[in-house]
Amino acid sequence: MSKKKSTSKKAAPARGKPASRPVVKKPAKAPAKKPAPKKPVKKAAKPASPAKKPAPVKKAPKTAPKKAAPAKKAAPPVKAVKTAPPPKKPTAPAKAPVAVKPAALVKPAPVKAPPPAPAPPPPAPVVPAPALAPRPAPPPRPEPVIAKKTPSAPAPGPTKTGALFYDSHMHTPLCKHAWGEPEEYAKQAIKAGLKGIIFTCHCPMPGGFWPTVRMAESEFDTYVALVQRAAAAYKGKLHVCLGLESEYFPGYEDYLRELHARADFDYILGGVHWQAGEYRNKFESGTIENFRRIYFDHLAKSAETGLYDCLAHPDLVKNYHPDSWCFAIVKNTAATALDRIAATGVAMELNTSGLNKSYHEMNPGEEMLRMMAERKIPVVIGSDAHKPERVGEHFVNALIQLTNAGYEHVSYFQKRQRIDLKITDVLTSLKKATDHNA
Repeated sequence: MSKKKSTSKKAAPARGKPASRPVVKKPAKAPAKKPAPKKPVKKAAKPASPAKKPAPVKKAPKTAPKKAAPAKKAAPPVKAVKTAPPPKKPTAPAKAPVAVKPAALVKPAPVKAPPPAPAPPPPAPVVPAPALAPRPAPPPRPEPVIAKKTPSAPAPGPTKTGALFYDSHMHTPLCKHAWGEPEEYAKQAIKAGLKGIIFTCHCPMPGGFWPTVRMAESEFDTYVALVQRAAAAYKGKLHVCLGLESEYFPGYEDYLRELHARADFDYILGGVHWQAGEYRNKFESGTIENFRRIYFDHLAKSAETGLYDCLAHPDLVKNYHPDSWCFAIVKNTAATALDRIAATGVAMELNTSGLNKSYHEMNPGEEMLRMMAERKIPVVIGSDAHKPERVGEHFVNALIQLTNAGYEHVSYFQKRQRIDLKITDVLTSLKKATDHNA
């Protein structure tokens, strides 16, 4: 043991001299170095590891994705590389469980679930769904359409005077452009040989829509009371009924539906009035013919709403620039509108007041009336009286025009159900009643 120590001491100075000599002497003492290699192996492993530690500390961000054990787990890191956020974080190598980071990255991958983005749209349709539910809720609208096709109420017989027919269109002073009390209109109806009359004053509209030609919303109950007063005054002499000329303007359907439910109407007459400032401001564009085509389209749409029993003065638009009116130009448009109207079962009016307007002709004219007859569209006659003396005016001529156009029946409404009468019977009743009252 002492010898060995001495040798070690000698070796130490030898080392202190030149570095190359101890290298030569070491291989010579092979037996003594056998234990030494075991120690350097251990020590070499230790310095190796620290050598590797400082190296990755500096080069880790570059080599970490390549040399790190995740190299075998290349599949998950590759996804992490695609996201590129880890390289920016220098602490990533320190946290050897880089696998955890890709795992976290794998979780955002499901963020691809844009399905949550479409999730908001579903609630949007859910909102209108309840809004649409109340619209179909009022079934009384479609019911009248069925009644028109198959009226259940039988046509009552004539009165003792022979009166059989009704004038289904007239106004009251509440519309601001009519004169005379309802009782005066009733008195004239008896002279004209009629069994009954239906008041159809212009309905109220919201938002101040064309207010100069209609009752105000606050006057609706007053209107109903006026008609009831006349009905009571002429009970047993003339049947006085409650109706309404209800404006059609796109977008007001819900308001009108509620309005029609406010009273027990016998008759709802739909009217498209091109004269309204609101109507012209919105639809008067392009040529005169284009404006007339829009009118006929709205006429058909009004029937398709199911809000009305009959459509008033169907070709009223001919009074828009009457000097240029030529039915042949819009005939195809009118034919398409009539096809649509015929499919609804809604009736149309032959309005005798057209003879008092700028285009001196009933509404509609004879050619359009024939087209209506070909499609078997029911017809109701109305005088559109704004003065008592015009109740029942030109009815005999109107009935003759209907016969010439191909009609055999004419209609009126009670409790929103259509009643058809033979034109020949109506003509006979008018003559008999007027003779009786003369």
